[in-house]
Amino acid sequence: MPQAPSYQQPDLVTVWDKVSERYRNIDLAAPDHRANMERFLERVGPPAGRSFCEVGSGSGTTSAALAQRGARVTLVDISPRSLAFARGHFQGLGLRGHYAIQDGLHLGFRDGAFDVVWNGGVIEHFTDEGKVALIREMYRITRPGGLLLIVVPNARDLPFRLGKWIAERRGKWIFGYEDDLSEARFRRLAERAGLPRVEFSAHNPIVGWWFLPYGRWLTDRLGLNTTRWHAKQTRFGHALSLAARKP
Repeated sequence: MPQAPSYQQPDLVTVWDKVSERYRNIDLAAPDHRANMERFLERVGPPAGRSFCEVGSGSGTTSAALAQRGARVTLVDISPRSLAFARGHFQGLGLRGHYAIQDGLHLGFRDGAFDVVWNGGVIEHFTDEGKVALIREMYRITRPGGLLLIVVPNARDLPFRLGKWIAERRGKWIFGYEDDLSEARFRRLAERAGLPRVEFSAHNPIVGWWFLPYGRWLTDRLGLNTTRWHAKQTRFGHALSLAARKP
């Protein structure tokens, strides 16, 4: 595995193997997951008959939802435990997928191999050099006319940033190095990676509050934990998405 400057920490696999222990607690019927899928499908279009590659697949639950809709999906992760969970999730649903333990900076696929190449919650764990390299490598395996989609925590989500700071000070932050991005900074990184044109959107002003003490209780009490609120598009939304159509 390449070390710095691409990766901030040498124990990357250990960190994400540990995070994979939380995947069993994911509630796919929860409003936030429904909202994320709604916005995802708006951006990528109908999945049926198309090839998708998730680079840094984690639990693989979104890729499984794509497979249920007729997509051909490939899941890539550097964490063996994460990929094992994803494989088990697919098998439990009777779905087929392709699985690869690979470094996202050195993907073993030909140029233009996939209709859609995407990830969520991945590149913020790299240094800027690594971010640029990962964007470039994902773009390489996107076919001409295909779509690159990358979702990151939004630096404008102030409740999330405060909650993360509190968790770090208490020694309870388990996700390792994380560098949240603003739209302007994300655009500069995409330009460095050679992307000719990118579009941005952001949604979900609710989930960032959950990282604060009593934040989830507060959003529940105010009636904000609904699909409509999680799907709400706002520049302060937690999920900042970059979309690039490859010429």
